[in-house]
Order: sequence, then structure tokens, then C-alpha cells
Amino acid sequence: MSLVSADLTLDWRRLAIGIGVEGILLLTSLYLGHWVTGQPWRVGSAMSPASLAFLMPLVPFQAASEEMLFRGYLTQALGRIFRNRAKIIVAVGLIFGAIHFNAYGLLTLPYLLGLSLIFSLVSLRDERLELAIGGHMAMNWVAVAVGGAFQTSGGGIQLHWAAIALLVVHGVLFYGLTRILVRLYCERRSSH
Repeated sequence: MSLVSADLTLDWRRLAIGIGVEGILLLTSLYLGHWVTGQPWRVGSAMSPASLAFLMPLVPFQAASEEMLFRGYLTQALGRIFRNRAKIIVAVGLIFGAIHFNAYGLLTLPYLLGLSLIFSLVSLRDERLELAIGGHMAMNWVAVAVGGAFQTSGGGIQLHWAAIALLVVHGVLFYGLTRILVRLYCERRSSH
């Protein structure tokens, strides 16, 4: 728990905010992408319903473990080497991108570096991991549930430069919306 928060608690409201904001942003982006390009919807997973029923409950554990490793442990460990937060965030992002190397084509590393930067900035701002864990959970749930929407005709998922540009907008919105919602629903209640 010390990797999630300094006070050794899990703030379920923050976790829900991370899930909700990321889920809404992803589904909106997906809808807008199909609306703008005019491409038909290919929603659905290549997995069987039984596989989905088994996998979906495991997503929170996978997302939480990655966030605790990267935004928790690795950020703290690199903080002993680098005193500059920007260096820490970039190093964590490069490692995060490298372990997923080429999962989505040539732009995997820059895309996942950007995604890691977003989650690191939010975690450092909030001094907790629940928002990043929730965002990561929502991202993985959407990817598994509607994975067919992202696949190319060859069956794989390829990122394009437009995805990087959209990630910047997405990141600004995730950062801002989570901050506003934490102020409204978490900070005021904890001060009373």
C-alpha cells in the first residue's frame, strides 16, 4: 500500500474517477474517430465470451501491478538517482514503452512514452496512484472489450501519428478532469 499512497489507504473515489474519466475519454475518442473517418464499426473482441469472462476481472490486478511497478516503485527508485522529476518521468516512460516494444507497430514507444508521461504527471501531482490505476484499468478494459475497433485488416493494431496527437489532447483532458473531480469529491470530504 505504501506504493499506492503515503497514508497506506486506497481511495476508492479516486479509483472510480480514474476509471470514469479514462473510460469516457476513450469511448468518445473511439466514436469521434469512426465518425470523422467514416469507417464502419468493428466493435467486438476476438475472444470468446468465456475468455472475456475470465480475463476482465483480472484487468484490475494487471493494471494495478503495472502502475505500482512503474509509477510507484520505479519512480521512487529513480528518485534516489535523479533529483529532477522530469528525468524520472522520462526514464519511467522509456522503460514502460520498451517493455511493450512494437506491440502496436513502429509508434509503440512514442505512444506508450506519452501515455506513461500522463499517468506519471497525474500520480506525482496527486501523490497517489489510484487515478493512474483507474485510468489504466479503463484503458485495458476498453481495449479487451472493443479490441476489434482498433484492428487493421491484417488483424494487428497499428498506431498512426494521429494517435499521438490525440494522446496529447487526451492527456490534457485526463489531467484536468481528474484534478477537478478530485477537488470536488475527494479533498473537500477529507477536510470535514
